[in-house]
Amino acid sequence: MDLQYLNNFLALAHYRSFSAAADACYISQSSFSKRIMRLESDLGVTLFERSTRQVSLTEYGKIYLKYAQQIHNLSQQATDEINRRHAEDEGIVIGGIPSISEYGILDLISGFIKTTHIHCQVKSAPSEDLEPMLLNQTLDFAFIKEVQHTNLFNHLPYAEDHLVAVLPISHPLAKQPKIKLQQLANEDFIFQPVNSRPYDLCMTICKQSGFTPNVIYADRIIENILNFVKKGLGISLLMKKLVPTDTDLVCRPIQPAVVADINLCYLKNESLNSYGQCFLDYFASQNNAH
Repeated sequence: MDLQYLNNFLALAHYRSFSAAADACYISQSSFSKRIMRLESDLGVTLFERSTRQVSLTEYGKIYLKYAQQIHNLSQQATDEINRRHAEDEGIVIGGIPSISEYGILDLISGFIKTTHIHCQVKSAPSEDLEPMLLNQTLDFAFIKEVQHTNLFNHLPYAEDHLVAVLPISHPLAKQPKIKLQQLANEDFIFQPVNSRPYDLCMTICKQSGFTPNVIYADRIIENILNFVKKGLGISLLMKKLVPTDTDLVCRPIQPAVVADINLCYLKNESLNSYGQCFLDYFASQNNAH
């Protein structure tokens, strides 16, 4: 059986729309329709009732759906197990937030590789993506800012950072040693991406201070955010270590203060292979040294 056809069937059963299912499978609607017709022809039965309003499963389709889901799940389990075994054979896979270099994480991993000669693969992703990657065992370890699912992970303290207001040097508030969030209520803001943890954090603390920030631009690339601020198009709220020294910018602590913890995380109730244990021991030795 061609798993592509099975996945197309599952997509149509889920979306109940040829156009939506085709989009989800990243193929044209005409190609998608031909695949469904080919599958029905191979089986010798009609799997879907077509109407102008909606697509629905026939009784044959409902039977096929039951087993198609099982096949899909087994295929995914096999892929996951192979990936885990491959990772074990290759060494360890470590995830980190995009600002991985600013917090010295790359230096730590580099030191581990030079000391132990164990191969490491490093993957960068936002904290909200790293936790699912740990759960499905795409990663062995991850450096995560503000861990959400603390019940699922062992988490060891690594570093902390403070949220600051980032202003152009010409801004009227730039000379103040500290800034109360309420003082920024009428400013335009440049934030990190919508629905990211940094964005949600900034929205939350501003609302707690009595205002909803006017966000005129959002970007995942810190350099772009800083360029907007330099040009006087708005201000930003960022973790201090993300902002390089720049004569055109100033960083000022905010009140109330916001501190973010960065932790090394790994799955609870999962035994580490020898390479993983070696990394954990190295991490502990380096943390104790500091």
